[in-house]
Amino acid sequence: MNTSMDLAFARHANAFECALPLEAVRQRAPAVFATSADEALSSKYTFIPTIRVLSGLMQSGFVPVDARQTRTRSASALHARHIIRFRRRLETVALNDSVPEVILVNSHDGSSTYIRWIVVCNH
Repeated sequence: MNTSMDLAFARHANAFECALPLEAVRQRAPAVFATSADEALSSKYTFIPTIRVLSGLMQSGFVPVDARQTRTRSASALHARHIIRFRRRLETVALNDSVPEVILVNSHDGSSTYIRWIVVCNH
């Protein structure tokens, strides 16, 4: 099970952050690229590959700007809870604007369900 729950992002993220390359996402959150669920889960568990969701969002114009995952003591790092923050690729931002983001949370060990939030960060 997940032991470290520090998935928080900085409160005042930079509105002009660059997109993370997929290799950086892999280094920060290897569970994003899991190809199956933890084998300890029952057959009722529905595996939703995070990479498929990430690819779909990228095709829709969103890019990952941050990625994290929890640390685990006994479970595989490929099944840990993970979170990815997305922003629009071509978003133009004036200094007084808000920046829309999509936050995706998932795990493949049963500790979290697939969740997505659309948030607006005021800068």
